[in-house]
Parts: sequence; C-alpha cells; structure tokens
Amino acid sequence: MLNVITEKLRALAHRGLEESESDGPLVRRVREVANTVNDLLGKPIRAHDATEDHLPSSVVVTPAVREQAPVILYFDGKDHRTKTKVEELLKARDIKFSLLDVANDEAERSWVITAAKREEFPIVVIAGTPVGGFEELTQLDVQGDLKRRVFGPS
Repeated sequence: MLNVITEKLRALAHRGLEESESDGPLVRRVREVANTVNDLLGKPIRAHDATEDHLPSSVVVTPAVREQAPVILYFDGKDHRTKTKVEELLKARDIKFSLLDVANDEAERSWVITAAKREEFPIVVIAGTPVGGFEELTQLDVQGDLKRRVFGPS
C-alpha cells in the first residue's frame, strides 16, 4: 500500500514539473532547476506508467525515445558569433538546450564561472556539469562523447 501511495505522489509531483505555455520566466527557471535536480538524483520524481501494473512479469517495457540530460547554454550578451556556433552545433546534433543570459545575474554568472573554471562565455553545462566553451564542445563532439553525455550510453 505504501508503494502505491509513493507512486501516486511521484506522478503528481512529475505533473507539476511539466512545462506549460502560460508559465512566466521565473516559473520556467524554477522548473528547469527542479528538473535538473531530479535528473541528478536519478529521477525519483517520475510519471507513473499504468501499463506496468497490468503486464505479465515476462514482458519487458523499453522506452521508445531516449530522454536527454538538461543542457544549458550560459551567455553574457557579448560574443554572439561564438554563441551562434554553439547553438548550431547543438541543433545539428538534435540536442535541446536552454539559453540563459547571465549579463545581469551576478549570482548565476559567478556560479558558472567558478564551476567551469573559465571566465569566457558562452559556457555549456550538461546535466549540471560544466563542459566549457565552443572548443571543448567541438572536441567532445569529435570524440563522440557529446551524444553520450547528453543521451547516455547507447
């Protein structure tokens, strides 16, 4: 019985993390942070799949689409050319990302500079781990590690 209640609570919390078109920028940012924390914790908040309750134990359910890790592109409003290159690289690999302008957000700017150990923007963060700038992202892509970091092992 406790498992049933836990699953219902997880599903309810998961619905709260889903985005809505009418959300303002603050709500979107809070949801983005909550989703990142959920991903880092191994997705304790997840949708309840009712089909799992009715399938025989011999049936294996596999997801059709691999879910990607959250990718955030931090930008300070200065180097538009490099930002455009990073965006094009991510879009070419079908990687969805969020753009976060930190020109007027000193706390976020300070965090990403410290975490990435670099002061030049743009800075890409995948699943809460700073990757670096365009050069580092390109190197990951050439080595085949970019897709693995974003989508997990094949």
